[in-house]
Amino acid sequence: MSPPLARFASREEAAAQLAEALSKYRGQHPLILAIPKGGVPIGRGLADALEGQLDVVLVSKLIGPDDGVAAVGAVTENGWTYRVKNPAVGQPAPTHFAQERLAKLDLLKQQCAIYTSQRARLDPHGRIVILVDDGLCTGATMMAAIHAVRRRQPAWLVCAVPVGAPQGLAAVRASVDEVVCLNADGPDHDIRHAYQCFPEVEDGKVRALLWRDIEPRNAEASARKTLATAVPVGILCDGIRLHGVLDAPVSPIGLVLMVHANGIDDHAVRNQYVARKLRARGLATLLVDLIGPREAMRTEKRRDIAMLAGRLRMVMQAVPGFVHSRLRLPAVPLGCFGTGTAAAAALSVAAEQGTDLRALVLAAGRVDLADADAVGSVTMPTLLVVGAGDPEGIRRNDLVFGRLRCPRQLRLVAGEGRIFEEPAAIEELAVLTGSWFSQLLADGQVAVV
Repeated sequence: MSPPLARFASREEAAAQLAEALSKYRGQHPLILAIPKGGVPIGRGLADALEGQLDVVLVSKLIGPDDGVAAVGAVTENGWTYRVKNPAVGQPAPTHFAQERLAKLDLLKQQCAIYTSQRARLDPHGRIVILVDDGLCTGATMMAAIHAVRRRQPAWLVCAVPVGAPQGLAAVRASVDEVVCLNADGPDHDIRHAYQCFPEVEDGKVRALLWRDIEPRNAEASARKTLATAVPVGILCDGIRLHGVLDAPVSPIGLVLMVHANGIDDHAVRNQYVARKLRARGLATLLVDLIGPREAMRTEKRRDIAMLAGRLRMVMQAVPGFVHSRLRLPAVPLGCFGTGTAAAAALSVAAEQGTDLRALVLAAGRVDLADADAVGSVTMPTLLVVGAGDPEGIRRNDLVFGRLRCPRQLRLVAGEGRIFEEPAAIEELAVLTGSWFSQLLADGQVAVV
């Protein structure tokens, strides 16, 4: 039986088509982790098209006896091994498997020295990660790569290949958040027939593709270097000492005041993740809880919008001093990110004449608790973000959106919860927030209605 007709002219063409299928991740700064060697040209194309970063995940296929292609397993650079039953070669003898494993571990050490000895490897922790290869048959190498990356706790893990065999894709699908495959009916033995041109990828090409963006990355890392440790700050309000954390990159383009009203740290992971993403965009952050720990159980305090607004004003009055004394900077543009009932307080303060606020992002907020007249007086661009799985939250935000007269947007984030609990939802919230503030605090330009 003749092999199937090639679908892709080259790896580069496959990468371009795959990038279109992954276009929803463009602008979300994904980390593309490619499996060497054939996956690296695919990864380079994706990283360029999706405005992401490229690195490698070092795993190697274990080949069966008397066969140059068919896999019987795969191994990571740390020695973790994944085995598969491949009818094309049968079950290898234990001695062959052990020898093949040792040989590939030695190969991975060589690749590590060639590809990564003089460049820092990128951390997938908390990021959208897209694992790529030029094809997938048994899924062995991809499963090994998934194991290696999952240990680093990415926020969202995608497997993306131009061509894949059904059985291999089924194995992978259960282990990642999303699988993207352009041709899901590929051969289960050799993916070369899916390409018209399928040359061997040399180490020199892998190195060149990986290093293409190393200078911009080093420049970005230098420009975005953060303080050695976050600086704790305290603000005395109504006899209560509110606690905050100030952190900043070098020469921030603005400062985002991130406020909530819980009295406890129940949203720390979400807010801290968003704050890290803001700092990566050149924005300083000040996280403040408008409720003291002893007030946490008093619901009436958390819903007292006038009191929360008063405390927010006091925090804002303290910001110039923090910027001058802790950051050694003159005044910087100020934005506010508010959640829960603190979002209503932020709207109230934003409505006042002479406010220093340049932009607002209100996420999962009880914006309906803000005074209707105050809402209509807000002038700075305002982004409302609500979970797509929160119908009551959508109703409340839609009501306030109609009352606002300022440039504004209402965005829905996919997910089941109302407070962005899923990793993908947190990531989308961070991207929306970062884009809003980085544009408005830098030059005041953003697409609004």
